[in-house]
Amino acid sequence: MLSKARGYLWGKSGAMYVDFLVQFFIAITVVVTVISFFNIFVKHQNVVFVAKRLVRAVEVTGKNDIELQAMFVTLVDELGLDGADFSLENVSYLSDGESIQLRDTFTVVVTYPIEFVIASPGEATFSIPFTLQARLPGMSEVFFRYD
Repeated sequence: MLSKARGYLWGKSGAMYVDFLVQFFIAITVVVTVISFFNIFVKHQNVVFVAKRLVRAVEVTGKNDIELQAMFVTLVDELGLDGADFSLENVSYLSDGESIQLRDTFTVVVTYPIEFVIASPGEATFSIPFTLQARLPGMSEVFFRYD
């Protein structure tokens, strides 16, 4: 490719120079697009990581309480997932409203809204908004005994 570029630059024809510039700008556009897609994959990996940590925390403690909320906020701050949210679905709580009995199942759902920026010429921005979501099942490992 480098020798081809030298041929274009040292050639006498103006069409060769224009052809080289067009190919160069197309290559730069492809590289920028790949880099912007890479950001989405990294964010999705972070969302799945947060969901795995939350599932494990609920499995070990058997509770959906303020400590779990604090853990979620800490993870979101560390990973830069501002605007992320989580919920527990398909769960049956005990009478206290936060405990999950041994072998009861639940699903942790972590959502993160993101925008894929296609182009931003000047102040206008063309983007596609969508939501990354991770749904992971879990099972409580704690037995709660009530007298």
